Amino acid sequence: MDVLETLDNLQNAAEKDSEKKKSQNKKPEYHFDKLKMYFGEDYTINNITISIPTIGEILEVGESKFYQSLSPFLNNPTSIRVFLYDTFHKDWNKTKDIEVFFIMYQLVQDKEPLKLIFKDFSFDDFVLISAKRDVLDKEYDHLALFNEEKNILIYDDDYLEIAEYIRTMMNIHPKTEKAKGKTTKHWMLQEDRMKAQQNEDKKDSSTLLPLVSACINHPGFKYKLEDLKQVNIYQFMDSVQRIQKYEQGVAAIHGIYGGMISAKDIPNDLINFMGDL
Repeated sequence: MDVLETLDNLQNAAEKDSEKKKSQNKKPEYHFDKLKMYFGEDYTINNITISIPTIGEILEVGESKFYQSLSPFLNNPTSIRVFLYDTFHKDWNKTKDIEVFFIMYQLVQDKEPLKLIFKDFSFDDFVLISAKRDVLDKEYDHLALFNEEKNILIYDDDYLEIAEYIRTMMNIHPKTEKAKGKTTKHWMLQEDRMKAQQNEDKKDSSTLLPLVSACINHPGFKYKLEDLKQVNIYQFMDSVQRIQKYEQGVAAIHGIYGGMISAKDIPNDLINFMGDL
């Protein structure tokens, strides 16, 4: 399959969508319930059911393999812009998340860990197409994943909801950076290349180990090491953020009473560790 030719043809079709600029300026609305995520309940999007694995299940398949299998969902055009440019001469500013998924999914060697997330569904044999879709009685071109044999069509906004659910589950939210002008784009690409070289020694480091160690050694964390295996990954990531929020609030209060910080300069949300994360 000529991935570059496919992507270029689809890009030209997608750019004809008259609603494209309007949609880029709107923040997508997602409908999943974070409280249900906390309790580990499954979530279904267009007949695709997503499950939340436990720490123990991730340990069984291997942390590295698990994160690698999720990389198509966790990356966006900004996070792989050097790869897009160096491999396909493709501008990340004109690339959509669903295109990133299409590219990255083909590069995943071991897709078995994805069964922890999609127990009864596979993204194998899907191709990226430009599909018509009716919106408010008007027809627009949209990028979509299509499986002809199963007759399943996943539009770009449906994919984004799936990806955002998984990113929220893993507490990984890749930044989005746009750039105008060749000089700015070149500078951003060079900066990313330098960062990649600096992070080369960290590529085999564990993502979860520092978080697990910090929580287990925190006096307010209620789970023992073996108990932690039964905790789902979203609940654990929530605990990590909650501990951070609690410690920030305590530090702020100490600063106020120590006379180093003025109370009026401290947002109420900072000292309310029970607030939204």
